[in-house]
Amino acid sequence: MTLPLEEDPRPPFVQAAEVLRNAITDGEFAPGEKLPSARVLQERFGIASSTVHNALRVLKGEGLVYSVMGRGSYVRDWINEPATDAPAARAGESASRIDPEDPRPPYVKVAEALRAQIHSGELPPGQKLPTSRELQQIFGIASATAQNALRVLKDEGLIYSVHGRGVFVRKLPPAQDAALRWDRANELAMARREEDRKAVEATGKTDEEAAAELKQAQAELAAARANLDAITGRVNALVEDQKRRARLRGETHPEETGKRAAELRAALNRRGNRPTQ
Repeated sequence: MTLPLEEDPRPPFVQAAEVLRNAITDGEFAPGEKLPSARVLQERFGIASSTVHNALRVLKGEGLVYSVMGRGSYVRDWINEPATDAPAARAGESASRIDPEDPRPPYVKVAEALRAQIHSGELPPGQKLPTSRELQQIFGIASATAQNALRVLKDEGLIYSVHGRGVFVRKLPPAQDAALRWDRANELAMARREEDRKAVEATGKTDEEAAAELKQAQAELAAARANLDAITGRVNALVEDQKRRARLRGETHPEETGKRAAELRAALNRRGNRPTQ
């Protein structure tokens, strides 16, 4: 397992998460099997310890792996869950959020859809989640799938159950909330970087060509501004000349007439607003 690193514009932790994800879905790491230690992954991928932990956090968020304190990270034991024995999803509801071509188990995809709603604030802290039966109808899944999806979110500390009342979104502790915000910022930065890459590729220009074009445009803008300043100065001078000529003829220039009319209206308004004695 190696990373493309320089050849791939995505952050290293995203690359590492993808390599491990492929190894899991391809069966290189079987359900219940322990993943290599963080130190081994550091050496194998040539990345920092924090990068390894961020990659594992991504996989945990997807429900692919889980950690045991003091023992390491393990591949979650997937359940071969049917997705066709439940009622059809109601039109216009969240079932469209599940990609049918996604190779991961249905419960992982349902957990991810609910997790996204929690992280986005669509399901705020204290909000009650749909019941297992409602999840079956919304996503078009089996009862076991809904239960396993909720179990994933409980293991992550995102939700909790109240006997006889249902399942609710948990208010995250500051450290976990900060980690989620960090991950979300990374996702936004990755998406922005991908948009930038596509936009740059669409221009078909090298960095040097783009820089040269910008320099030329800036020079043209400076010349246009200088030309505008010169024209503005010339117009102002000609207006002043017309005013002088009008005064010599004993006339009032239209611009001055308008100015005096405005001053007179302002004076009359002030007089009209003056309080009576």
